[in-house]
Amino acid sequence: MRYFNKCIFIFPIILFSLLITGCNESAWEKHLNGELQTDKNLLEVLSGKPELSVFVSMLQKTGYSEVLKNANSYTVFAASNPAWAGVDTSNVELMRKTVGMLIIYNSYFSDDNRLYTSVKAVNTKSVFYNVTDKTFNGAKILTADIPAANGVIHITDKIVERKESVWDFMSQKSANLQYLYVKSLNKSVMDDEKSIAIGVYPDGKTKFDTIWKNINNFLIKYPIDNEDSVYTYILMSDAGFNNIYNKYKPYFNLGLETRTDSVTRFNVCQDVVFKGIIDISKFDTIVNVDGVKIGTKDIQIVETYNASNGRVYVVNQMNVKLKDKIKPIQIEGESFKSASSANYVYTRYKRWASGERDVALSSAETQTDSLWRMVPLAPDTVVKKDSVASKTYYVNSGLVANLANFHIEYKAKVNSCPYDVYYVAYDDIADHSDPTYKKYGVYKIVQKLFFSMPGDPVLKFGIAENTRGVANNYLGAARCFVGQGMAGVHEITKLRQMNLTLPSQIVGDAVTSPNADLLSVNKTGELTMWLCNTARSTSASRQGLLFLDYILLVPRITEE
Repeated sequence: MRYFNKCIFIFPIILFSLLITGCNESAWEKHLNGELQTDKNLLEVLSGKPELSVFVSMLQKTGYSEVLKNANSYTVFAASNPAWAGVDTSNVELMRKTVGMLIIYNSYFSDDNRLYTSVKAVNTKSVFYNVTDKTFNGAKILTADIPAANGVIHITDKIVERKESVWDFMSQKSANLQYLYVKSLNKSVMDDEKSIAIGVYPDGKTKFDTIWKNINNFLIKYPIDNEDSVYTYILMSDAGFNNIYNKYKPYFNLGLETRTDSVTRFNVCQDVVFKGIIDISKFDTIVNVDGVKIGTKDIQIVETYNASNGRVYVVNQMNVKLKDKIKPIQIEGESFKSASSANYVYTRYKRWASGERDVALSSAETQTDSLWRMVPLAPDTVVKKDSVASKTYYVNSGLVANLANFHIEYKAKVNSCPYDVYYVAYDDIADHSDPTYKKYGVYKIVQKLFFSMPGDPVLKFGIAENTRGVANNYLGAARCFVGQGMAGVHEITKLRQMNLTLPSQIVGDAVTSPNADLLSVNKTGELTMWLCNTARSTSASRQGLLFLDYILLVPRITEE
């Protein structure tokens, strides 16, 4: 009886829930259930509505009428007759562009949340919903969810505005320096897929009926012309462009004025590309697609254009701090390009290391410092506290690289500016700094770093009287950067220039001239680095260990 009473109580609740669910049935569900179905296609439904007669005539004039007859699953934003007043409907090309904005891929009923973000029109452009105005590219829905066999129709008060892409909008500013530079990168190349082989030339080369296509390296990297991308772009006045250009130019020297000019302009243009749609007026700084912070505080916006694939701001001036543009460069130890023998270079898993990896050279060095013995030397049986002995350190006695100037090579893209040079080289091998070996002294980490500049001959072996001497070093054979540290100490080490004894290139005394701690890079491009070991003396039977977590090049920039 008690169970029966519970059932009586629960049944009305279930019935009420079913009624509520039925009341909340979506437009799409009604369409599937047949409540919003019709056998007529989109063109037929549109043609049956006198208030859409102008729109129907435009469909017929542009050929889109055939699309709506046969294709499946479209949404149509049908502008009512008053919306066409003042529009040049006799211009077929204009009408083709206009009507192409009004037909949307897929069927979106008014209760479909996907409709209220952005949707793609058949001309590949996007239609954006404005939450504040409740409009689709400026048009508001008057009558929604008119069904057809192959889609749905929404009658609007205005024509959905056709937006230009970011790039097409820029092209309207045809005299703007920024636009002119990007346009100058257009290049016609043969389309390999569409060009057809039609014969053979006398020299045996294939003769093509050539089809040409245009490519632009800027637009390939930053596709602000692509309707499937969404970017915010800042277009500067010529004065604003020249201001940033003059600021950047010293840091992009390529040796030739024309090349320096081009790469500098490319950098100015790329630094104002931002992913997505951003309201730059709401931020003091924003980060571009390449991770560079751009100052927008108090920026003077002359014009704002909501494009089909993003937004364009036309501004007078901008502020980019050089320290945000010319950044420190970190080269990971495990990212080496080559070595005297890669078999001797260990990539080690270390939790403390950058990226949890560092490298160590399986090698050893006879340390010539005075070291107190801790064990007797044969044939003695008693430790002699007043005598000295040498100690050989190694990573693996079964795999020892016994090479003078064993090198590990690294590459880095750099700017034409001075850099302070640092590295982290952590010798964490226990007996190199173990207190129980304290009387032998803590092992010294002395490592050389040679550089060859971008565009110059790269580093190689072979100097006068020393086939293992490092040649093509930008400081010459008798000087290089040296890092000095102690085993067991995990720290960042600043490298300084030191003199080398020739022809052995053993490390000598420190260079005391001004800026001896600076790496002076004269050209933008790829820098080559060799991390090399060193011996304390020519009598050393084995060469030094190498350790490297990472190299850090920090640009020394004094101006903003």
